[in-house]
Amino acid sequence: MARVVIPIVLISAVLATAAVGVLSMLRPERPSALTPDPNMDLLSIPTFELVDQDGEPFTRDHFLGKITIVDFFFSNCPFICPPMSRHMKRCQDELADTGVRLLSISVDPEHDTPERLREYADELGANTDRWRFATGDRAEVTKILTEGLLLAAPTENANQPINLEGGGQMSNISHPSHFILVGPSAEIISLINGLDQAHVDALIRRTKAAWDEIN
Repeated sequence: MARVVIPIVLISAVLATAAVGVLSMLRPERPSALTPDPNMDLLSIPTFELVDQDGEPFTRDHFLGKITIVDFFFSNCPFICPPMSRHMKRCQDELADTGVRLLSISVDPEHDTPERLREYADELGANTDRWRFATGDRAEVTKILTEGLLLAAPTENANQPINLEGGGQMSNISHPSHFILVGPSAEIISLINGLDQAHVDALIRRTKAAWDEIN
């Protein structure tokens, strides 16, 4: 009897192992949160030189080793920027237990000096240890948008005048409303609609998962 049982046990073990192997091949692998979306390899963060709200240099190197959410804005914008900034604030708050960074780049260096960016950060309740605001030469910002991210350049629209505090006016500046998820090698992982709450919710979940993967 013992001579019969041993082969049956061995055969059962082999079949069980084979079944596990087949199931593992059939079961789709869960994609990494860090895996770039399709066509993101066409985009990049070019070298650039800006300054932050404290007048400190901010360059491409600041992305390295980190996960960063980036958007473009200007502080006098009454149109798409307020809801985008609220969504960025939500990203800051809901990712507070991670080391994820945020960066908002101004498309209006004429008005958005470092001093103005500090005021704007305070108005938003931004933690500037994690959420920085950058400004600088308009050509540098345009280079990031057009040469790196293949997005539209900021465009002044005189048909949408904006009244400034203390008097005066400026033209609205049209600019992309994307949030850009940047990985630890400064690679572009995803572009999402920064005005859509459901998309931002998904971005927060993905960013948290990406952070967990590298820590």
